[in-house]
Amino acid sequence: MQQTTTPSGARFRYVLAILISGILLAAITGVIVYRRSGLSVSAQVPMFVAPSNELGWKQDLHYMTAEIPRRHINAFHTLTRAQFDRVVSELDSAIPTLDKDQILVGLMRITTMLGDGHTRIAIPPNFHSFPLEAYWFGNTLRVTKVAPQYRRALGTRVVQIEDTSIEDAYKAIRTLIPQVENDLWVRRFSPLFLVCAELLHGLRILPIANRGRYMFEDDTGNRFWVDLEPLPESQREADELRWLSAAKIEPLYMQQPNKDVWFSYLEANQTVFFKFNRAPGYWDFYRFSQRLLEVMDHRPVRRLVIDLRHNQGGDFTKIRWLFLPKLVERRYRRQCFACPREINRPGHLYVVIGRETYSAGVMNALELRDEASALLVGEPTGGRPNAYGEDRSFTLPNSHLVVSVSTRYYRLVQENTASLLPDQEIDLSWPDFLVGRDPVLAWVLAQPEDP
Repeated sequence: MQQTTTPSGARFRYVLAILISGILLAAITGVIVYRRSGLSVSAQVPMFVAPSNELGWKQDLHYMTAEIPRRHINAFHTLTRAQFDRVVSELDSAIPTLDKDQILVGLMRITTMLGDGHTRIAIPPNFHSFPLEAYWFGNTLRVTKVAPQYRRALGTRVVQIEDTSIEDAYKAIRTLIPQVENDLWVRRFSPLFLVCAELLHGLRILPIANRGRYMFEDDTGNRFWVDLEPLPESQREADELRWLSAAKIEPLYMQQPNKDVWFSYLEANQTVFFKFNRAPGYWDFYRFSQRLLEVMDHRPVRRLVIDLRHNQGGDFTKIRWLFLPKLVERRYRRQCFACPREINRPGHLYVVIGRETYSAGVMNALELRDEASALLVGEPTGGRPNAYGEDRSFTLPNSHLVVSVSTRYYRLVQENTASLLPDQEIDLSWPDFLVGRDPVLAWVLAQPEDP
């Protein structure tokens, strides 16, 4: 029987149980580690080991496709069991003719077909990617960061990979990213897949996995080819510190990306900017929220901006139990020093959302809107308000690939929409990115204060 969590008493009891168990775990261990990304279930994903023969791959395929229906709360919510079995049978028959990257792509397509973002195969840490970052500005994929040796490509449009146009490469990559979420989610993560050597090779876009030939177009219309060499993920993470950025300056919301939470008081605008990237441990978040609220109580504050643009979820209870009640109670505190009006009312509390806002990030945005009168600004979210989640993982015996499956369904709104929509939609343009301007924060700061 499918378990469905709603905003009613069932969700209240579930969240309360999570809170109590989390506090007990923190008391026992001193730390709670609960971190996920949109691509992997854990920071401890093991190294990929290609099985040495087709039997090993078939064992992994059969194990994965037996375990997913057993572990998933409702595996066949998007496709039928017959469709699932047919695709599994086709891959099983094709394994003798495929190389390791093509088999991996076949496995990923199976998890993608199931249709929820929490059911997926994690990208192994020993995969390789080309040393550039890109971002979709409308229908144009621009290079936003690049390793110094490829500086010529910085700021250009990506036009082609080997013999495949970027449009066709995008269509191929879409088959590896759950589209039942929405197109913005695919837009967010396709740039990562479009530089992953093993995936591009498995999709037959690259003839070999250790080199990639990309065509770029500059703003004068000049097109040119660059041969790129991929880096292992561990080296890429270290080298990124030296990469060149197309942005002249880094806007506030892009700063300190490795910090879970941080805030800045913008004195000239009497605004507190709270960046919520990931949920830290309970006690860390409790202490952080106390510091933030103390600033709001003792300095002139006209507005609070909570930025969830890079929040891919993890644990929605931190905001729900440790921050939101304290924020809401300020509605009744009329003697707040230098703060004659409450923050949690229209025109004073803003929540920024976007294509990377997902899972618990969407839940937090909803709660802040519904319970604290927040105005949502930015892009539609990458995650659905009603969605499968609470993924649990298992490891394939031979390849050591990590597969996660959803174990719960959250129904948070009546209408089954593809995204949580902002009250004020604001897109990031290429000219804004180049000069380091945040159009969302600029719009918020330009709003008149309500009486």
